[in-house]
Amino acid sequence: MAEGSDASVSYTVAISRAAGFADPVELAVSGLPGGATGSFEPNPAADASVLTVATTAATPAGSYTLTITGTSGALTHSTTVELVVAKPSSGGGGGGGGGG
Repeated sequence: MAEGSDASVSYTVAISRAAGFADPVELAVSGLPGGATGSFEPNPAADASVLTVATTAATPAGSYTLTITGTSGALTHSTTVELVVAKPSSGGGGGGGGGG
């Protein structure tokens, strides 16, 4: 992702079932940098969900560890993913004017 611009990235969250467990899982994300938001679709989820992280111009460049937590009743499980927000490239704007 580029700092100083609106951007988004998606992570697929797979929910593994064990011992006949079939209840929906409520998902949450923590560790987001300033100016970033995270949302899950669907939430709660049965088998899988997509976490979309969106950044804005206010999101500082850097590497961030996000914690995804799933909760259902008394059961909780967490995992982590890395979010990297890159500085915008200071590319020279190409396109010279054509002479005639």
